[in-house]
Amino acid sequence: MIIIGGSINGYSKSVGAIIDRQDTKAVQELAIRQVDAGAQIIDLNAGLGRSDAVELMKWLVTTVQDAVDVTLSIDTPKIDVMKAGIDDVKGKSMINSIPAEQEKMATLFPLAAEHDSEIICMTMDEKFILGDVDKRVEQAATLVANACEHGIDVEKLYVDPVCLPVSTAQDQAPVVVEAVRRIGLLTSPASVLKTTVGLNNISHDTKNPRLIERTFLAMLIGAGLSSAIINTEDRELLDTIKTCDVLLNKDVYAPDYLRA
Repeated sequence: MIIIGGSINGYSKSVGAIIDRQDTKAVQELAIRQVDAGAQIIDLNAGLGRSDAVELMKWLVTTVQDAVDVTLSIDTPKIDVMKAGIDDVKGKSMINSIPAEQEKMATLFPLAAEHDSEIICMTMDEKFILGDVDKRVEQAATLVANACEHGIDVEKLYVDPVCLPVSTAQDQAPVVVEAVRRIGLLTSPASVLKTTVGLNNISHDTKNPRLIERTFLAMLIGAGLSSAIINTEDRELLDTIKTCDVLLNKDVYAPDYLRA
């Protein structure tokens, strides 16, 4: 499974403070730890409501790519911040994210095509209504069709069916699992179109978030999940990923697994 490190996120109070004071060493240490834990992609989010978000995102990109050589995911709902971040990425880039909204698809898919970026696509439209499994799959198909119209290969896409907190929307957890399974069937072979989730969304405001995240991730991997934005500091979560890979015959049960 593709691991997207989600620790450099300004929504966190501690990380937000690091970003505010532009602590280069602290941010680079966060990036290096995530890559050492197995992250192939690093997600960068400067936080919401910052008047200097453009400058902070550019600083984050420069700081992180000076420390690690992995794909950088620019995570923001603001188009100007997205453009600033993507423009400054020297290596491989990812746009996080493009919802099934006509205006954003028309703006961000051309940006992705210009930079040959990978893309996280959210099954959410202008009305912010997620709907049932069928609606999520329908929106996924809309996103795939729009990407193809802009000359973007399906292999570049990661569809996110959007997790909601189990504390407030418990009925949505099995919907997301089934959506992952069915979205994977939109292309042939199924592995061409990837899926992803922001895993910590499921555990917001719960008493045992790490257990919930580990259990839900195992369910999603069983349904065919390709990747996830995770907390790479959670060693037991990483162990769950490696064990699922062995049990699903995606990796060999060997000394490397036992050491992990």
